[in-house]
Amino acid sequence: MQASESVFKGMLKVAGLPVRPSYRPSEVCALFGISSRQFSRMVCDYERHPNTGAPLDPSTLYSFMLRKERRVPYSEMVDYIQRNDTYERNNGI
Repeated sequence: MQASESVFKGMLKVAGLPVRPSYRPSEVCALFGISSRQFSRMVCDYERHPNTGAPLDPSTLYSFMLRKERRVPYSEMVDYIQRNDTYERNNGI
């Protein structure tokens, strides 16, 4: 298990949420401590690099629609934590 995955599982435990394949916007906002407006920006600004497939901006989130409801996959949440931890460490933020 990656360090970012154990961090995310700890966040889920604190929030009282189970491990699931995907999460609703309100759950993502509660887990990351962001507003619904910030969540919308993170999702709308998501764009993949044409060659590598990685997000162009590490602070964005991939999401999909499921029966008229936006969802963020578990794997994307773990990757988001990893991306942003690595970005901050590499850039001294």
